[in-house]
Amino acid sequence: MVLVVLAALSVIAYPRFIQQSDFDSFAFTQELTTAIRFANKLSIASGCPIRVAISANSYALHYPDNTDGNTTTCDPPTAFGSNPVINPNKPGNYTGTTSSGVTMTGFGDFYFGTSGEPSNAGTITVNPGNRQIIIHPLTGFIQ
Repeated sequence: MVLVVLAALSVIAYPRFIQQSDFDSFAFTQELTTAIRFANKLSIASGCPIRVAISANSYALHYPDNTDGNTTTCDPPTAFGSNPVINPNKPGNYTGTTSSGVTMTGFGDFYFGTSGEPSNAGTITVNPGNRQIIIHPLTGFIQ
């Protein structure tokens, strides 16, 4: 009887354990969607453009670099990279990295202007699972 129960559990449970990358893909898609939505809302609330830098396995949020020496104003989005957005939920910069086996493809880096409109719009795909994050033009709606 014990062997029958163990055999049934192994048939049902084992495939769930080998699909860890699908779970990681889902979790990272949710994390990235949250970060992009935060960048959109922060650009409107702060009056500063916010860049979403995306590579094959990571993302980061940045304010425009200080190019005019005046730290009380928000500079135009001519340069990004050395002025990171601080994560409000945990210590450090607002960045994220995929786990092993999870990758992203998409249309590259973009920023949200002060009205929340994205500089580029398109689809970011997180694999495995072909999970898509769609950034709509004009409104910056993230789906």
